[in-house]
Amino acid sequence: MTVSKEDVLAKLHQLPSMPAVMQEILASFNNENLDSSALADMIARDQGLSARVLRVANSPFYGLPRTIGSIQDAVVVMGFNGIRSLVLSAGFVHAFPVTPGSLFDRQAYWKHSFRVAGYAKSLALSLRQEPQMAFTAAMFHEIGQLVLDACMPEQFAQVLQQQKITGLSLAEIEQSEFGFDHALIGAEMARHWNFPAEIEHAIRYWAVPDHKPFGAVTGMVHVAVLLEGGLRGEDLIGHLPKVLCVNLDLNWERIEAGLPETAELDAGAELLLAE
Repeated sequence: MTVSKEDVLAKLHQLPSMPAVMQEILASFNNENLDSSALADMIARDQGLSARVLRVANSPFYGLPRTIGSIQDAVVVMGFNGIRSLVLSAGFVHAFPVTPGSLFDRQAYWKHSFRVAGYAKSLALSLRQEPQMAFTAAMFHEIGQLVLDACMPEQFAQVLQQQKITGLSLAEIEQSEFGFDHALIGAEMARHWNFPAEIEHAIRYWAVPDHKPFGAVTGMVHVAVLLEGGLRGEDLIGHLPKVLCVNLDLNWERIEAGLPETAELDAGAELLLAE
């Protein structure tokens, strides 16, 4: 297959159009003067998105102290980054819906992403890091796969078929066939969509968390992916680069402290995927 990174990026117009509210939410990360009412009004303009946000916000996954009845209420209770991370997650799930019959199982993709995001959030809380940045970065850590599926579905389907036959990782096959992988494409798209730099870094380097300069969010996403894969205890710690353990002051006790139940994460994902 002869495909270049430039070929993929030139096809960005094939991606689903991002709702205006999503564009405004992304831009708001850089707006230090935004107040809660303005943010709530921004989100409330999209009634479908608002309904999905409230549905997930009131799920056991978030464990909020009281029922959230409005977007303004959600902003106050969840905070700016909390509501932004949830809006982005709900918005992208809706923009890239499940496509029956495709080799790329988007439902499985979003469930995996939500589980990783839940683990990343709990890890950030245990490490006293910013939980919503970790959640958002983890939710989109494999966004490059969605981009490839949307922009070059036939070529990406061939890569998925090779993965089923060979058992090799997607990244290995992509590098062999294309000369780049979905992590690079995902990071390019994060830059195009004006995601915060920490999230762009995590998308690009979560699989190689000892990349310099070290990124705390990137490191937490790496650990969350391993947790989602079932690693626990000293088996998990043994898979982590030393630089990650040192920089995040990691040990199994700290990681285990706030781990959510898998069923709880899957219930949250189902609410996010529901129409």
